[in-house]
Amino acid sequence: MTDLSAAGAVRLRRLLHRDDVAAVFSGSLPEEPGPLVVTLGNERAVGARRSTFLDWAGRVTKLSAHPHIASVHAVGLTGEARPYLAVQTTRTSLSDRLRQSGPLTPGFCRDLGVALADALATVHSIDLIHGAVHPATTLLGGGDQLLLAGFDATAPLLARPLRKSAYTAPEHMDAASAGELGVSPAADVYDLGTLLYGALGGRLPWLATEGGSLGDPLLRAAPVPDIPGVSTVLTDILAVCLTADPRIRPTAARLRDALSTMDISAAPAPGRRPKTVAAELAPTGGPRPAVAPTVTDLAIPARPANEPHRQGRLGRTTKTIAVAALAVAFLGGASLATYAATRTNDDTATSCPTEDELASAAVAWYGDGSTVTETLCADGFVALTVRGPSPLRGGSGAGDDITKVVAHRVHGRLQQVDDVCADGVPQKIRDYVADCVS
Repeated sequence: MTDLSAAGAVRLRRLLHRDDVAAVFSGSLPEEPGPLVVTLGNERAVGARRSTFLDWAGRVTKLSAHPHIASVHAVGLTGEARPYLAVQTTRTSLSDRLRQSGPLTPGFCRDLGVALADALATVHSIDLIHGAVHPATTLLGGGDQLLLAGFDATAPLLARPLRKSAYTAPEHMDAASAGELGVSPAADVYDLGTLLYGALGGRLPWLATEGGSLGDPLLRAAPVPDIPGVSTVLTDILAVCLTADPRIRPTAARLRDALSTMDISAAPAPGRRPKTVAAELAPTGGPRPAVAPTVTDLAIPARPANEPHRQGRLGRTTKTIAVAALAVAFLGGASLATYAATRTNDDTATSCPTEDELASAAVAWYGDGSTVTETLCADGFVALTVRGPSPLRGGSGAGDDITKVVAHRVHGRLQQVDDVCADGVPQKIRDYVADCVS
């Protein structure tokens, strides 16, 4: 049976998320007091894929010296040749900050933009692409220290396609619709422009018409509206990042330089600044967890968020002219080296029971005080790891015991499966709980 207690020297603590490509755990290292987020691939790195991953690992470790990139504490292959990445984390993300406190002040947002643009410039300088610059992958440490995490989004053997969202660059919308991973340095800049605009204005940089689509090219080509109370110079810079033509967007380095030298008090747009941030711009989670929560006992498969549908509004002709002029000043040839990996199948977990259902089932089966510490769902079945205050059936017989059990729904209720190696039980469930010899 596969050992899920460690990845190299990293101790795996709690399962945070599982998908068809990798599992994500909270973890720790003996010499490091802080929490880690550990992404562990499902497939083994063999042949050419082994050297590809190790080459990526060697480059990503160079990023830890950057003050605004989350430190990579461990990356490599387990004894079974499964790739893993362990990254320093915090308890708070930019998503948390935006949901709790509303839009950022222009000064803080400008500083955030400079920090993240400089981080991306470093990433791109060693021929890497981030691929998921979102509020959920932007971490806030002590004293509002800014850290970019989420590098598993484009890692060999760890990457998985992202669903269409407000952060998907127009040129990669078709790839997202087809279940492919399409990313590029220019798309990283688009992500960052969307993040900064949403963090300032609390809304999308463009507004979908009724029945419209995230991928509507006319929608994405519409002028970006000013934000009340924010300098039009700042929004004009962000508008160039959000242009539909990736060749016109600035490089991350040019964006950093433009933000760091601008006067954020110049020419504020009329009106009162917004007080809330739209849910789609500050989601409760990203493609995978980047933050280690205080308590996480269950791995609930991520559900796709509803695509936003909002009333449209055109920007001003004068803004279009200003943004076009700024784009000419920015042009320095943003590279467009694109990484694409196609997923050929989708066997993600379906219809996982709720946390309350699983907790109630554990108590019914093993008595008061029993808790579910880990779960895996697939094709209507669920595998649970249950911890109890007394010896459990199937456990080792010691107090505070742990056992694993498989269940599925029968007439709406969870019922244990006696033979976990039966043909009807999905293979990933069987691999998780037992050594089933066919």
